[in-house]
Amino acid sequence: MKLRETAGLTGLLAVVMLIALPAQAAAFSTAQAKADFLSGLWHPLGGLDHVLTMVGVGVWAALVLNRKRLVWPLVFTLVMFMAFWARYIGVVVPYVETGILVSVIVIGLLVAFALKLPVVVGALIVGVFAVFHGAAHANEANAGNLLIYAFGFSVSTFALGLSGLGLGSLTEWSSGKMILRALGAITAFFGLYLMFVA
Repeated sequence: MKLRETAGLTGLLAVVMLIALPAQAAAFSTAQAKADFLSGLWHPLGGLDHVLTMVGVGVWAALVLNRKRLVWPLVFTLVMFMAFWARYIGVVVPYVETGILVSVIVIGLLVAFALKLPVVVGALIVGVFAVFHGAAHANEANAGNLLIYAFGFSVSTFALGLSGLGLGSLTEWSSGKMILRALGAITAFFGLYLMFVA
């Protein structure tokens, strides 16, 4: 399958997932399950720092990876899920908010420079940042069924990563790659603003 077709399908899948998420929530049998799923689902979408990081991971993967581009968004989602449970059972994760802001800055810079790294090294980087995001979800969790809540934020997190991959289809345009790298630079500057000014 050609790169253009792959990027288009990835973007389409991301859009379909985002549209279908509320319908998935309705499939649960109780009102509490629905509430917990929706609470988890919308939690990553409620903070621009979360959104920029997760979409940025997908954009970075789209810029520098080929057939393994799903690895980094998937690693981020899985590690975040595990970090959520680790924090919930008492594992202390220090400097959570600082770690999240650093993730915005670093992921933005990785996109801005389109830095090519081995898949394993990139997975380690996004995995470390996912720990802070997962801990934040645990610190702010307010749900009766934490498993359903965690499933909700995992679905939306992976959908955001897929959205970033879909944005990678801009590389098919003559100036598309430069646009994505510029967005990465803007993301990094925004992270610096949040850390030192806001």
